[in-house]
Amino acid sequence: MTVPWLRLLLVVLWVGCVALAAVAAGLSLGHVNLAVFVWAGIAGLVVGIPAALLNWVWLRPRRARELGYPDPFRRETRQPLI
Repeated sequence: MTVPWLRLLLVVLWVGCVALAAVAAGLSLGHVNLAVFVWAGIAGLVVGIPAALLNWVWLRPRRARELGYPDPFRRETRQPLI
């Protein structure tokens, strides 16, 4: 099995960028302790992984359909808001 390099790269970039933004926000508010880094890591994982996979589905829609991911950007598969 080969490594999905694009997905791996996107996950690392998204998690790192979200965590860095959370650390910057926490430190700029004056919270200089370990909790800032822990919460930034958790926020990076919780927000970064789904965002990276959604970004991958946007970049490779045909491959995502082959693997069974639903395509949330197609009109037919979108759910109405109400």
